[in-house]
Amino acid sequence: MMIKFGFFLLTVAVVLLGGCETTSVHHPEEGRPATSPAVPQALKPRALEVLRASLRHENPYVRNHAIEVVVETGQKEMMSEIIRLMGDTAIPVRFSATAAAGDMQCFGCEQPIRERLKDDDANVRLAAAYSMIQLNNPEYHADLRRAADHADQTVRANALLLLGKNGDRDDLDLLYRAMRDDTASEKVKIQAIDSIAQLKDARLYRNKLWALLISKYADDRVMGIRGMGALGTLDAHNAIITMLTDDVPEVRLCAAEQLGRLGDTTGREEVAQYLRNHADLSRGDVATMLAVMAIGRIGTPELIDWLPKALDSQSDVIRLTAAQSVLLLAK
Repeated sequence: MMIKFGFFLLTVAVVLLGGCETTSVHHPEEGRPATSPAVPQALKPRALEVLRASLRHENPYVRNHAIEVVVETGQKEMMSEIIRLMGDTAIPVRFSATAAAGDMQCFGCEQPIRERLKDDDANVRLAAAYSMIQLNNPEYHADLRRAADHADQTVRANALLLLGKNGDRDDLDLLYRAMRDDTASEKVKIQAIDSIAQLKDARLYRNKLWALLISKYADDRVMGIRGMGALGTLDAHNAIITMLTDDVPEVRLCAAEQLGRLGDTTGREEVAQYLRNHADLSRGDVATMLAVMAIGRIGTPELIDWLPKALDSQSDVIRLTAAQSVLLLAK
């Protein structure tokens, strides 16, 4: 069974969660092992080369993903590329690059951010407002809150995304209202749930998360896992572990990757088995992306050994995901 994710790896990715609390306590058998950084360090120049090329890729999806990798791996030396992409022809890329300038606390980017406040697209203007908040201009918070009720459902969803990233729990009222709004689009409701999880509101576990994990739809289960990972509570952690036995490979790999984010290597064998069975790494599908992404989260030697091959994949997306894993491990 192949599952499809509309926004899976993009900055505008949305997550659904659903929940019933558990009482069991899980103690990971081990955290991420203290592996030698020699292999990731040796691969770092190649990973940086892949990342730079991806920031200039002809496909806006790849450029967008590359922006995320710059932020997540803290590549401050690439901020000149981020500034350039703030003027990209593709609106999602402008949005991501503009928000990235705030995420990276780039005070030298304030002038280009202010230029995006006058962008033709309302979504990009919101990203600029978000970045201004990150650069100590809190008056722009009101712009995000107003847009949380915007008539345009894409603008509304992006406002909710940015409110979640901003991290102010006083915005939970707006997020819950959007989540419960029967007139809102599905993407608005999904983004509201994701942002509530980002704000670590444990009520979401009982209210929404568990229902997604037991959904008959694999897409729902993946979104539930990602939401549980964002929530990060012990109950959420335990719930993710139960998904390592799911019938769908993508669901199991997502669980392994999210556990890795939480410092738990329990899913390493699931990832290793997938890589052994798909050794050419030439397919840019969701399962392979998840497996390669999980390498950087779990970081055990038997998984790290796959990174050189992944960096040479025929797939642009797999190469970029491998670069992300290398740069995370080489920190």
